[in-house]
Amino acid sequence: LLPVIWTKRISEMTSPFITSPVTPSFLHPCEYLKCLSLPKVICRLLSVNKITATASRKLIRDHVVKFDGNLKLPAISEVTQPNTFADSRNDLKCLTSAELLFKDISIFSSSAKLKKFSFCFENQLFQIVTKRGCMHVQFRGFKTKRHVTESINKEEKPSSVIEQKIRSLKILNLFPWRGSVKKLETLVEKAESEESKELIKRAFTEGYLASGGLTKKFLLFVFILFLLPFFFQLYVQYGLWSEKLFSTIKEISPEEILVDFSDVKGIDEAKDELMQVVDFLKEPNKYLELGGRLPKGVLLVGPPGIGKTLLARAIAGEAGVNFFNTSGSEFEEMFVGLGAKRVRDLFAAAREKAPCVVFIDEIDSVGTRRTDQSIVSYPNQTLNQLLSEMDGFQPSEGVIVLAATNRHEDLDPALLRPGRFDLELHLSLPDVRGRTDIFKLYLSKIKADANVDAELLARGTVGFSGADIENMVNQAALKSASDGQKSVTMQYLEMAKDLILMGPPRKNYIPDEKDNLVTAYHEAGHALVSYFTKYATPVHRITILPRGSSLGSTTFLPEKDQHVHSKMELLAMIDVSMGGRVAEELIWGADMVSSGCADDLEKATELAMLMVKHFGMSDRVGFRVIKGSKNVIYDVSEGPAASTMEAIDAEVKRILQESYERAMKILKLHAAAHKRLAECLIERETLDAADLEAVIKGEPLPKKQ
Repeated sequence: LLPVIWTKRISEMTSPFITSPVTPSFLHPCEYLKCLSLPKVICRLLSVNKITATASRKLIRDHVVKFDGNLKLPAISEVTQPNTFADSRNDLKCLTSAELLFKDISIFSSSAKLKKFSFCFENQLFQIVTKRGCMHVQFRGFKTKRHVTESINKEEKPSSVIEQKIRSLKILNLFPWRGSVKKLETLVEKAESEESKELIKRAFTEGYLASGGLTKKFLLFVFILFLLPFFFQLYVQYGLWSEKLFSTIKEISPEEILVDFSDVKGIDEAKDELMQVVDFLKEPNKYLELGGRLPKGVLLVGPPGIGKTLLARAIAGEAGVNFFNTSGSEFEEMFVGLGAKRVRDLFAAAREKAPCVVFIDEIDSVGTRRTDQSIVSYPNQTLNQLLSEMDGFQPSEGVIVLAATNRHEDLDPALLRPGRFDLELHLSLPDVRGRTDIFKLYLSKIKADANVDAELLARGTVGFSGADIENMVNQAALKSASDGQKSVTMQYLEMAKDLILMGPPRKNYIPDEKDNLVTAYHEAGHALVSYFTKYATPVHRITILPRGSSLGSTTFLPEKDQHVHSKMELLAMIDVSMGGRVAEELIWGADMVSSGCADDLEKATELAMLMVKHFGMSDRVGFRVIKGSKNVIYDVSEGPAASTMEAIDAEVKRILQESYERAMKILKLHAAAHKRLAECLIERETLDAADLEAVIKGEPLPKKQ
């Protein structure tokens, strides 16, 4: 590599030796040697035009040629390998072979002192001090990107690196051991005493032990931090490090039951079926003597709120036996195998307390269909244990298993086979008679007004379950107490029903005169069409008070529960749904019909589709039942033909158009009554069936309470 000389350019030099560092200049080796006009400096120079890669790596000969100041150098033209670099003057060319040339130059002087120091960009320089001055010579060349990359990629041992550094200094003859690493190690060992060696060993041992102790403490600290969230979750979910974490159902005592069949209303058929179970629990020997075997388990299937849990409690209360109550989700826990253990403990406790009733609510959470996937195989263990316990019962043990679910289709078939759940009771929503009994039961528990009609309330709550009726009565009682009433009246019960059906009133809604007028004519249209249509359901109440997402509503009160409907009744329902849209069109025109008709049109379209596709009430389509295919994408043949779909669309359109024309005819014929009814709604906001009849007949309305 080219040398770096801390001096000015050659043309500006007055003395060949400068003691202070200045801007470095890059010189050709030949020019550099010409500057060395020292009488006591001796050099050995190989011929430039004979230098090769192999020759440049050879050591300089041992003999020394005296330098007399007139060193003959080869001409630059004689150098065979030129470099592409040239200085700014273009009068000197730096050659690759010259770089190799300078590597074979050795400088000796009897009066010279050699010092090494670090340059600013990490290049080591040697300072040659003679009698006439000093000079700084670069110890090694500049690092290129290639050299750095090779040094990084090259994995050398520390000893080899040290040895290379020592050999690079060998030609300077600075050390007596001549660059040998082994000699250096020998010198170091001789310089160390036995006491110093013992101190080094003791210091190393103490440091190692001290660092090991800190490492153990740090690992223990990390382990504790890792476990803290786990213990915190246990504390939040189960309290203190408590018995609840590993508790089983065996530790739960039988529950005391204070209800019987007299508290169960609306499901009389189920009570009649379960009376045999109650009789078996009271007198089991009567059945065993005749060789009969009662069901080991009874599965109660029905919608939420129907009274499945209440019925199970009533069985235990009626029979006067112990009652174990649990849920399917209580069997599972974070630990594998705990669910199966809890099943075993539950049935072991039941055998000890026999005769008794074991009730498993929401059994679908533990009794779902088993899967072959190993990732979810742990719930299968709980179900398998439950199947084993139920199939292992003996009739003399006097244990009856009751289970409740509203997802019968998800249960495992092995759970439903005879010998486990022999009897399945499908409970349905109570009819008008059942709702009347339920209303009477819950009204007897509050301070109700004497004018409260339980039968009328039952007729207006079609589709209500026992839980809904209980909630309705409770909401009415709370509202009455909040308003300072002495008893619960029909008005508060109706308000509670609206709260359940349509949600709470929108108290923050700002009334708008135009919106109220549109809503009044819309709801009046529904009421008038229903009143003048023969097979329509009678109107119960009309209101323009906003509740939930609707600005008004018209409720109907059927005279009895209907499980089937005739074609005329379905057409009457469609006519009533069209009444609101037709009323808006008559008052403001077809272009000003509001978007409030969307829900009515959706219901009318759904009824028309059912009539055509499922009920066989279309002469054009016929008596076929047309169901949409679930795999139309994969098998087009399963779906209806295109011509059939066109016929269905045409029939639905015809039914809706005819219904629209009938509603239009009624409202045009009774336009005056329509206007009076809308004005009364603006004034009163809410009208009942008696008010509707008085408005239509032109009679004055009673004073508003």
